[in-house]
Amino acid sequence: MRGGVWLAVILGVFIVLEVLEFDYYRVLTPFYDRPYWLYALYALSEFFFGIIPPELFMIWARGFGDPLLYAGIVSFLALLSYLAGVTGYWVGRWVGRTAFFMRLEKRRLVKVIPLVRRYGIHLVIIAALTPVPFSATSMVAGSVRLPWRRFLLFATTRFMRFAGYGWIVWHASIK
Repeated sequence: MRGGVWLAVILGVFIVLEVLEFDYYRVLTPFYDRPYWLYALYALSEFFFGIIPPELFMIWARGFGDPLLYAGIVSFLALLSYLAGVTGYWVGRWVGRTAFFMRLEKRRLVKVIPLVRRYGIHLVIIAALTPVPFSATSMVAGSVRLPWRRFLLFATTRFMRFAGYGWIVWHASIK
């Protein structure tokens, strides 16, 4: 529900800016010349719990105007997000072996950890498809040692989110 609200807010702002004929592409011009800075910012954001919504980067990519280039950029963003989740899984596996985490598990997470172990793959799917922080969820999945292959398989639903949201962002233009 919250994810749908955020998507509606971002798209609403995007449409209002187009109605007002705000030239936000001009504001973003320096990033079109050097997109590597934007990709680096996006990768850091995705690794550190998805601080910046990917839809903003999709809107930036839309400014190129070419549907094939747009699809390529959105696919690349999806791949970076997936890889951030995979990295998060391994960070979680490492953290899950620390003495701090084991004490925390015994004291505070006694009831939660069994639920995460039981429903963890479902949590991964929910985080992959919604704005729930995918990297953080992947870290939790790694810390409870969800099966690696199942994690990889179900984390691919992240690509479905980017395909759907990318399609919506592309077609949100009213011009």
